[in-house]
Amino acid sequence: MLHDASYMPWRLGEKATRGLEQLAESGAPNDLLAEATDLALAKTNSDGILPPWASTSVTLTATSDSELYLTTAAMLVNTNDAFTGLSGYGLKGLAVGQTRTQLVNIYEAGTEANSETAATVPGPASNGEGYNSAREARDTIAAHGGVVTASDGLADSALDESHRFDQGAQKFTITRLQ
Repeated sequence: MLHDASYMPWRLGEKATRGLEQLAESGAPNDLLAEATDLALAKTNSDGILPPWASTSVTLTATSDSELYLTTAAMLVNTNDAFTGLSGYGLKGLAVGQTRTQLVNIYEAGTEANSETAATVPGPASNGEGYNSAREARDTIAAHGGVVTASDGLADSALDESHRFDQGAQKFTITRLQ
């Protein structure tokens, strides 16, 4: 999404919106995009699941002369409520033809306990539940500490070493075209 300074989709320490919860738990972006309907100057949805090391390109066009901010968000598959993205990344001073690169952190929506069981982790690791409207965790957005796997001693975990991650889940390259 491209938007002005009046909109901030999420902040650390604050409660996740229902749209962010849906995205973090199931990967579905529609409610998050709908929450920004009157505030976004431009928005789009990408092409679905992006495997590790793959890339995609998205073009957004805004006709406003206001100061622009970029927001992106994506679920990390095989987690209870982890997501990654930029929230209100300022584009001020980005000249036509100029490029910026940004590594993006991993966050936890705080909407589910990180049990990592087969019943609660969606994705290919276990095909678990996905979105659940009942909030059972601390209910605030935080930096994600990583997953604990069965090999770490969490016997009920549906995850193994291949599902571990560290900070820097995505790299965005932002280029102003016009």
